[in-house]
Amino acid sequence: MNEDNQPDQDLAAQLAEQQRLIEWLKAEVERQRQINSEVRRAVADLARTFQAALVAVVEASDEGDIERLRHLARENQRHWQGYLQQIVARTTPRPTSASDYTAVAERSNPAD
Repeated sequence: MNEDNQPDQDLAAQLAEQQRLIEWLKAEVERQRQINSEVRRAVADLARTFQAALVAVVEASDEGDIERLRHLARENQRHWQGYLQQIVARTTPRPTSASDYTAVAERSNPAD
């Protein structure tokens, strides 16, 4: 009797594993959506800052204010670096996610 139930148990185990994988993938898609949303916000902030900086630079240039231009250049550099760091930090995969994926993948593809 145990031999007759073995295929059913194997199928049930495979189904359970596939359901866990589907749930993990759904969570990963949601995480990616959140990351995309954060990156879009950061890029929009970056664009607004860049536009404001351009206006300030043009005004300083028109006035011939070299010190203000230098100050604006340094300020822009700090802003760019900050925004780029923010974008990189938000898009860098989290180690737990990668290990979760590896664990799920290993369970889904057992060695023969």
